[in-house]
Amino acid sequence: MKDIKKDVIEIINACEIAFLSTINLENFPETRVLSNWFNRNIDEKLDIYFASHIDSPKFEQTSKNGNASLYYFIDKSMKNMTLFGKVEVVNDKALKDRLWNDELLEYFPGGKEDTLYGVLKFVPTGYKYYDFETDILRVEDTIVPERQWFASHFKIQRCGYNFTPSRFSI
Repeated sequence: MKDIKKDVIEIINACEIAFLSTINLENFPETRVLSNWFNRNIDEKLDIYFASHIDSPKFEQTSKNGNASLYYFIDKSMKNMTLFGKVEVVNDKALKDRLWNDELLEYFPGGKEDTLYGVLKFVPTGYKYYDFETDILRVEDTIVPERQWFASHFKIQRCGYNFTPSRFSI
């Protein structure tokens, strides 16, 4: 477990952006880029937060279907990771105040009291990690032991991999 979290933390801390995919209201994946400001010094609790306007589509999408994934990529080392999990809307004002930083003023000119300032929490439950330099692929379900998911039919190739998930259960 410690090695898994170490890899996850290393990648999250190294990335300035993350790609969040949610399920839109037509049941299709929708991906967008988010700043990784809140997560640059993440610890083993893996509390992952993102600031966003509360009127953005992702707030409505995640209230209907919280299933989501986060993709991180380190271009210099070619390590990449997809986290699978759930997105929750943060309503705790004290937490939102603690996460606030003045770099957000560009997007929320009213500061932490701006009525559009919203925070999403991503709760990871599994991940897929790939290191192109070493050709290591790992698919794990042990970030959060309460959720189990199984993968089969993957093989590592020199310049990539084939991966077919077999079954998911939450």
